[in-house]
Amino acid sequence: MQPVSKNALEKMTNEYDNTIRKSSTEKLKKKFPEKPQIEDAASAWISRKELEKLLNDNHANGLRIYYGCHYERTNIDPAKDYNGLHNIILVATKDDVDPENPTFENSKDQLNEEELKPAEANTSVQNYAGAGADMFPLCPPLCPK
Repeated sequence: MQPVSKNALEKMTNEYDNTIRKSSTEKLKKKFPEKPQIEDAASAWISRKELEKLLNDNHANGLRIYYGCHYERTNIDPAKDYNGLHNIILVATKDDVDPENPTFENSKDQLNEEELKPAEANTSVQNYAGAGADMFPLCPPLCPK
């Protein structure tokens, strides 16, 4: 990981907007004609508290970021629904070979095989042990003012 300047970040996000996000938004508008306002996500947000909880619950020394798409309806309000939008999935990782200096090559995802039950998935106090994290506020549709 390397620090990135605001200028470099803006160039990278503009490149993403003009290539991947633009194309994806066009496809979403065709797939969901009933949602003419649909626009693919440009960012996601997570609090430090939740990020630390994910890492601590899994006794992790690393984090893997997957890119994905929401594959089902997430909200009855079409303006807040994430169905079809890009998202990120955070997965805690653990390097048992050298825990003090974890590496990409030795880090293993800390995920259980079984599906979470809906009650567990919607609990207000999350336990991330053996689970990844998603459902971050996405912008759009939920952009800060």
